[in-house]
Amino acid sequence: MRRRAVFLVMALATWVAGSALGATGGTSAAHAQSSGIVLGKAHAGYTPSITGSDPIVLLMVGSGARPGDDVLHSLADSLHLVFINPAKKHATLVGIPRDSYVSIPNHGVGKINSSLFYGGPALLVQTIENLSGVQIDYWAITTFWGFTDMIDAIGGLTMDVPFAMSDSYARSDFQPGVQELSGRDALAFARTRHDLAQGDFGRQENGGRLFLAALAQFQKEYRKDPSRLFTWLGAGMRNIDTTMPLAEIMPLAFTASKIPVKNVQNVVLPGSAGMEGSLSVVHLDLTRAHAIFADAKTDAILLKKNVPPSPTANE
Repeated sequence: MRRRAVFLVMALATWVAGSALGATGGTSAAHAQSSGIVLGKAHAGYTPSITGSDPIVLLMVGSGARPGDDVLHSLADSLHLVFINPAKKHATLVGIPRDSYVSIPNHGVGKINSSLFYGGPALLVQTIENLSGVQIDYWAITTFWGFTDMIDAIGGLTMDVPFAMSDSYARSDFQPGVQELSGRDALAFARTRHDLAQGDFGRQENGGRLFLAALAQFQKEYRKDPSRLFTWLGAGMRNIDTTMPLAEIMPLAFTASKIPVKNVQNVVLPGSAGMEGSLSVVHLDLTRAHAIFADAKTDAILLKKNVPPSPTANE
């Protein structure tokens, strides 16, 4: 049995562009159980503009499913909202701690990650839209095996590890500095939390760092050799299942892949760890969280006053 699946943030150019060649049919029950990545629209019948300044909003989710389980009805191990401004070529990643204690429609109050288990992508989208006041356009759910396979298929990921990491639970053992990560190494990097001062808050930020590393690598490789695009596309086509048409996915893919890395902000919603009875949870700082969401949804660019402190600043 493979280890518990966790979400690892991929560059949009990888999992979105990759899906463009992998999108060949609907999401059947069998596919939902076996696909490494599943991509869908949050609201049927609505397609956002990919040329204007209104942000496109993607919900990127890590399924806690194991191989053979239902990827679409599992605990979510990691959550990010990605806001993309096509006109200004800017994006903001907002990490949402998986243990955030929130209201879940028709299920009372509980950890936000359980909404995927209770009601699949539709309920998770509704829960996060109620929390954030943001309309989500697309969702992507990925797994341990989907992510590691894609990283290995592109030949590994160049990552500038920001500080030493050693977490036996995540099987991580890194020294700071630039290094090549295999799929397994990238998984360990993203899973690390036990040796971080702010635990899951830090893990969410590291997920954003992987996103930036993958986006930077794709852009560098593409500039040097445009044929590398097909390697990245092929890495996605073997793992992704979606009902979305190619005509919608391809423009989204190339819009995302053209965003300069320096124009991508990586933040995590602030809050604090606490208890609700015997349940370990995260209590979000809702005032600051609402300010972040309200700012991001206007143009995908956070004002300096709304950028929270890095949860790994003192590592």
